[in-house]
Amino acid sequence: MKAKKFGFVFGEALETSRKKKAATNIKDLKFAESWGDQYEGDHVGKLKISAWRLVPIYFFLFSGALILFGRAVDLQLIRGGLFLGKAEGNRIRLIINHAPRGAIFDRNGKILAQNLPGFTLVLDPQGLPKEKINQVAAKLSSILNIPETKILAKFKDAGNKSATLATNLPTEKALAIDAESSNLPGVGLEVNPIRDYPYKEITAPILGYTAEADQKDIERKIAVPYNLGDQVGKFGVEQSMEGTLRGIDGYDLETVTAQGEKKGGIYKTEPKIGQNITLSIDIDLQKFVYDTLSTEIRNVGATSGSAVVLDPSTGEILALVSIPSFDDNLFAKGISEQDYSAIINSSLKPLINRPIGASYPPGSTFKMVSGTAGLETGTIKKNTKINDPGFITLGSQVFQNWLWIDHHQTEGQINVVRAIARSTDTFFYQLGQMMGEKPIQDWAKTFGLGKVTGIELPGEEAGLVPTDEWKLETKKEPWYPGDTLNLSIGQGDLLVTPIQLSMITACFANGGNLLSPTILKDNGPNVIKENFLKKETIDTIREGLYQDNIGDGNVGWLFGNFKIPTAGKTGSAESGQTHPHAWYTAMAPYPNAKIIATVQVENAGHGSEISAPVVKQIFEWWFANRK
Repeated sequence: MKAKKFGFVFGEALETSRKKKAATNIKDLKFAESWGDQYEGDHVGKLKISAWRLVPIYFFLFSGALILFGRAVDLQLIRGGLFLGKAEGNRIRLIINHAPRGAIFDRNGKILAQNLPGFTLVLDPQGLPKEKINQVAAKLSSILNIPETKILAKFKDAGNKSATLATNLPTEKALAIDAESSNLPGVGLEVNPIRDYPYKEITAPILGYTAEADQKDIERKIAVPYNLGDQVGKFGVEQSMEGTLRGIDGYDLETVTAQGEKKGGIYKTEPKIGQNITLSIDIDLQKFVYDTLSTEIRNVGATSGSAVVLDPSTGEILALVSIPSFDDNLFAKGISEQDYSAIINSSLKPLINRPIGASYPPGSTFKMVSGTAGLETGTIKKNTKINDPGFITLGSQVFQNWLWIDHHQTEGQINVVRAIARSTDTFFYQLGQMMGEKPIQDWAKTFGLGKVTGIELPGEEAGLVPTDEWKLETKKEPWYPGDTLNLSIGQGDLLVTPIQLSMITACFANGGNLLSPTILKDNGPNVIKENFLKKETIDTIREGLYQDNIGDGNVGWLFGNFKIPTAGKTGSAESGQTHPHAWYTAMAPYPNAKIIATVQVENAGHGSEISAPVVKQIFEWWFANRK
């Protein structure tokens, strides 16, 4: 084998240039023996050459032989494989069989994301002779109804690298290209599964989308590299569960002529499909919440909102709605520049998954936390009463209670249960003054605010728990007494996400366990903290939430006659706009809650009027359909 390679490099001249030797007979041998006789006598001494004078000649001869030997080793042993590979590359082509991604199901086995057959047109420049470029471009132009100049531009952009010419080809065009394959050297079809999302905008913020692997994906240093044409998760579950959903590509090796004509396959491996996953989402509930919230947003003239529904015992997310949304099929099937620009440049930011990726001041829903801080620090007890004067004056600032603003009335002497039920700002203003900002800040962080919850979705925001140090560093201002008052009622610089607030509500619903939310079925509960609250604190806050939903509680008018007992907290958070953010978070049934629902509508009005009715409809659907 080595001799053959040696001949391949230096040419057959090494063999054919040798002189053939004639047969030797006895006469020739005797004649050769007499060669030395004619040089005997004086002539012998005169012809003798010193051995030292031959050293340079030997040196040059040896050096030349060494150089030739080294060159042979370099060409045959060191770079022989490279030359052989290039030669083989002229007759062997690699075709990728893209692996389908795993399917995504809801908790009841309904398909949320699946694969449809698709065709991708790819270019292999090495198989396209230069003299046939225009001919191939003209043929593709007639089949695809694409200007020939565009196809030629793609050829030019590809250079010497493989490139995708078209994705998501209709079956009839793929068949037409296959029929003309002998006239399309360097052009091939790959069967490339296309992601399909049957629920579109309803599930897009959760599922995300896939897109063709770009150069950064292909160059990533991972165990199984991406190939051109592979689908990669770019958002939502598709991104966060990429390692599970992604399959392993198969490969075809086929021989082709120097002109790019296919001669047949020589080796094939089958693709391995990715693993399926099951989400905790109930798609029927998800669709109902999406439709209900969309209707409410339109009716009140708002533009954006979000909703979270979860199981308080496991942390499993049953519904996660973000409005406005987008059609993820546009991305999976090759989004146009016009559609992409419309989504990216929209002032409503439809790509933000609002329940986890947008943070807001929580307003009065935060009174669950400031009330807990007062009880846990011993600043107040369940029956400690504080007088509501209607407003508090602090320097030149006046901090008023909503009842004083709307009706010029006061609550009188009330305890924390009544203050939660009636959402009395002045009670919590004075509570904040009594204990200072530090306990409120500490308990906000204890409940997980100011950091991500850890849900298995990308793009989660941490929110913000403002502190003295933060304000001095960020705003170059000290902490003022008015900041403490604002913090105590969930205003000022405090920011939370709907998912964070939902987990606080769930903590009181399940008896004091702070859980990490999960989007995967049977993946919980993941308990972050337990036994960190006194039983009296839990019972007191829960009672306040229950009183909010009966009698003259803030939403007693809405839930008072509801057949399922509920407990919750409203919030109307000032946002610097004309209308506040409308919040409502609640549990049902009370006291043994099976479901938590949190609804927020941006810049819409009061939580009791905007968000609470949506939560009521969610509870009605749940207990009618999921008993």
